Amino acid sequence: MPTSVTPGLLILHGNQMEQLRAAVFQWLRNHPLAPLESDIFLVQSNGVAEWLKIALAEDMRVCAATRVALPARFLWDTYRGMLGRERVPVRSAFDKSPLTWRLMRLLPALLADEVFAPLRHFLADGDAERRLQLAERLADLFDQYQVYRADWLSDWAEGRDQLRSARGEVAPLAPEQRWQGQLWRAVIADVPPQYRELGRASVHTEFVQAIEAGVAPAGRLPRRIVLFGVSALPFQSLQALSALAAHCQVVLAVPNPCQFYWGDIIEGRELLRSAHRRQQLRQGQDLGQIPLEELHAHSHPLLASWGRQGRDFIRMLDEFDEAAAAAGRADNLRLDLFSADQGGHLLGQVQAAVRDLLPLSEHPAVAPDDADRSIEFHVTHSVQREVEVLHDQLLAMFAAPADGEAGPLRPRDVVVMVPDIDTFSAAIHAVFAQHKRSDPRYIPFEIADVKDRSVNPLLVALEWLLRLPQQRCRQSEVRDLLDVPALAARFGLAQDELATLGQWIEGAGVRWGLDQAHRSGLGLGPAGEQNAWIFGVRRMLLGYASGGGASFAGIEPYAEVGGLDAALAGSLAQLVEALLHWRALLAQPRSPAEWGVQARALLAAFFKAGEEGDRLTLGQLDDSLNSWLDTCEFAQFDEAVPLAVLREAWLGALDEPTLNHQFVSGGVTFCTLMPMRAVPFRVVCLLGMNDGDFPRRAPKADFDLLAQPGMARPGDRSRRDDDRYLMLEALLAARDKLYISWVGRNVRDNSEQPPSVLVSQLRDYLTAGWQLDLHARTTEHALQPFSRRYFEAGGLLTYAREWRAAHAEAGQGGAGALADAPSDAQFDAQFDEAAPALTAGLPPYEIDAAFRLKLLNLANFLRQPVRYFFRQRLGVMFGDVALVGEDEEPFALNALERYLLEDTMLDDSATPEALEQVYDKLSERAGRLAREGLLPIGLIGQQWQHDLVEALVPVRSAWLTLRASYPHAAPKLAVSLEFGGVLLEDWVDQLRSDGHETVWLMQMSSKVADKNGQPRGDKLIAMWLRQLAAAAAGMPVTGMLVARDAIVTMQPLARDAALAVLADLVAIWRDGMNRPLPTACKTALALAQDGDPRAVYDGGFELSGESEDLCLARLWPDFAALSGEEEWADVALALYGPLADWLKQSITLAMIHGEQAA
Repeated sequence: MPTSVTPGLLILHGNQMEQLRAAVFQWLRNHPLAPLESDIFLVQSNGVAEWLKIALAEDMRVCAATRVALPARFLWDTYRGMLGRERVPVRSAFDKSPLTWRLMRLLPALLADEVFAPLRHFLADGDAERRLQLAERLADLFDQYQVYRADWLSDWAEGRDQLRSARGEVAPLAPEQRWQGQLWRAVIADVPPQYRELGRASVHTEFVQAIEAGVAPAGRLPRRIVLFGVSALPFQSLQALSALAAHCQVVLAVPNPCQFYWGDIIEGRELLRSAHRRQQLRQGQDLGQIPLEELHAHSHPLLASWGRQGRDFIRMLDEFDEAAAAAGRADNLRLDLFSADQGGHLLGQVQAAVRDLLPLSEHPAVAPDDADRSIEFHVTHSVQREVEVLHDQLLAMFAAPADGEAGPLRPRDVVVMVPDIDTFSAAIHAVFAQHKRSDPRYIPFEIADVKDRSVNPLLVALEWLLRLPQQRCRQSEVRDLLDVPALAARFGLAQDELATLGQWIEGAGVRWGLDQAHRSGLGLGPAGEQNAWIFGVRRMLLGYASGGGASFAGIEPYAEVGGLDAALAGSLAQLVEALLHWRALLAQPRSPAEWGVQARALLAAFFKAGEEGDRLTLGQLDDSLNSWLDTCEFAQFDEAVPLAVLREAWLGALDEPTLNHQFVSGGVTFCTLMPMRAVPFRVVCLLGMNDGDFPRRAPKADFDLLAQPGMARPGDRSRRDDDRYLMLEALLAARDKLYISWVGRNVRDNSEQPPSVLVSQLRDYLTAGWQLDLHARTTEHALQPFSRRYFEAGGLLTYAREWRAAHAEAGQGGAGALADAPSDAQFDAQFDEAAPALTAGLPPYEIDAAFRLKLLNLANFLRQPVRYFFRQRLGVMFGDVALVGEDEEPFALNALERYLLEDTMLDDSATPEALEQVYDKLSERAGRLAREGLLPIGLIGQQWQHDLVEALVPVRSAWLTLRASYPHAAPKLAVSLEFGGVLLEDWVDQLRSDGHETVWLMQMSSKVADKNGQPRGDKLIAMWLRQLAAAAAGMPVTGMLVARDAIVTMQPLARDAALAVLADLVAIWRDGMNRPLPTACKTALALAQDGDPRAVYDGGFELSGESEDLCLARLWPDFAALSGEEEWADVALALYGPLADWLKQSITLAMIHGEQAA
């Protein structure tokens, strides 16, 4: 079927992407291709690609028969279509990837030449990974030369080591840079003769000459090409597209911020002088005749400051108009699609001023209405606060009534751009993912530009494996591997089994290292195998085989492994065996072909894809590996290289930018500020606009000749120029609001920090052009989201109703009543319902009918009533966040660890040994602790064994001697008492008798006497309760405790007195379940014993205070705060006074001779 698509060049200029898009779509509808033909869109970013696809689907009901591609890749295919696929290969030998590996092969042989002395020094250590980094930099540089400086490469190839400037001036290469020309000639000489003339520059020249000569295409060319939304393109690419218009219909939709000619308002204009200007002059005035120092009075300041990148591109387009006019071609069509709206708000007026090239003298100089918030600024103290503030501001925008025809703002209408998404991604997840979907504050969001290599669990695991020879294989690292579903599936582990396996790994004493050989490879061979993975696996397997039996071959069994779960230990053993095997294999250098075999085997050994995402990832890895192997073969690189080279070549390919990554989603889009991505959104938010962070710094290599003074040419890419134009694009892309924030206050001292210079320029421009009071449009936020400033009448905006409730409770009855933020209206109903539960005190503690109070509960309460309240009533436990696993083997024992180990050594569950066997028995138990991996490694561990045994021999001997005095076991005493509706039920055990008298005997490894030899009440609370319970149950007995430093003898108590004390304690316990009691154990005992409670609570020099307890510090940070409580003394004496009396009247201490201090 005939179509109306004729060859030619159609160039559309417009200041709004929507108008350009609508014009292109209308053109496509009016001039359709044949049914089986595809329209080709060339874009430079995935943002524009997705935006176009979505719009095409909405406009034409379906997005089909459409291909979106990157210009560079498409043009090479076009060269092949024009010149013939036999003439032009699939890839050029001078493309970046094959050039990298050709340089990898050539560099070592070239270094002997004196001209390469600068490179010889850099590569002196012979590190292959270092050589790869240099080869990649050089290949990238030569790739840029092919596009931007083809004339340099032509000169070098012909032996002329010189540079040409934009003005045609010739300068010789500096002596320290002459190696670049020599290296380029070496590359050409190494390429097979049939490929030497097939570099990008030479193929491009042949392509243009063939079209100009009227040669018919050797292959098939597309009927139509649309280049959309590109604001910077090399001259070479524009020339190819212009030439291609002789055979194809080429549509260029160019975003142009200004409808008038503005190429003369920026420095460097003399390089772009031309008689032809596509756009008209503003008011007929030729700005090129005005000196640069006077241009500020005749041009727009932001366009002049930020527009260099776009100016060069638009001016290069004009050259093709000139060429077409000179050649008398009539196939060039030009359309201008500039809006005429003058702007109904400040943002629109700024955009209109840029479009109309208005100098400051012609700006309104009248501030808009105060309600106009189309441009606003926010100052915070940190990245986290920037995102928290943004979340609140977005909620307010979504809650605002619909304005005009646009309708209510939706999350998909908002884009948030930042200089570096990796800096913000953690904060974005923390803030935007904290609310459930059912919460009205939930905002859907999507983060673009995060590299799969850093977030895809399978890729993270693979990268770890590709560093295996250098890994310490810490417990947490290997357990992280097991959390990867594909890896766990390969070793037969289900997700719900990992918790059990994790407990076994912890219990078996695994810390780091696979085995002794692995540790020796890291230079840590003397550490042996204790606490290594093989150590833990052997303990598990022996425990499965023998239970808790005797050790075998120096291995102590881990008895927890058993039952149906025992297969988990087998899976872990397979994983450790695989890691040992692959560690040895990966440590050897190999050729690329050999690495290809090993890489595929590695994937098969460690990963089994069960989900679609994992299958796609493994497919991408296979494609990437094949591509690298093909490239190495093409570049004739077959050198044996270490694992690091494989890792960077294989995984680095996954980081290459593509058009396949999602950008536009149904939620708020977070992304990095990138060139040619500023598609229109109703709200554009710029975060992280800090001084020094934007424009971003991109240091050039000292051998980058493009950056040499005097060598710049129009169209050259510059990171800082890109960022300036990005700022302009972002300003013009916003339709309703431009939101800008930065960290403007130091988080430590609140000192002021400046914003980006571009933000400062924008603020200065707004002040000069509209006489704005920027303070009214700049919000300075508090350091913390729970600051009272957010909850006062007329305060800052927040939707954090949890903090509001806390402030409302704290402010009851005080001055400065809190008020709801005006924009919280949509949450009023939820606040009204939640307020009673949030602000009212806790209801009285209700005791379940089946509840029984135990002596242990009461003892824990007495040890610290406030901590007991936090844990038992509120479910709050202060302390360090639990780690995934302990990675370091023990090097020393702290007081708690030593206490637990000594308790284990004093365990009396087995048949007691004879008195003369105490040392041997304790030595045997200490040896078992060492085999369990609980003691330090090597000589330090042996010393700890000796110290533990020596310290416990007197304690154990005293215990056995005392136990021999009461040889008969007595039955346990049941305790069942009721106090005010609370049932106290427990057992008094460890009773023994000599045939006449019954006593209870206990031992403990901690000390019970203070430095003055007086009993410590906090250590004897449990024993006091045993005495009270036994007496109250009608069986007063003597209690005897063998402690680390003394034998404590406790006299029987009177039954009535014991009942009275227990009744008081239970009553206070019940009160302590309703509220935190104003008391602290040690401090209260000091008060009851006429000591110094302030010193005990606050501490002193080299003396820890009881206030270090996090629960106490939360309520009473110092003794002044605690003693300021009205009930402090009464509660302290009521709770601990009886204990103090008991310590004074009813116990005696006999110090154990020979006891050694810990």
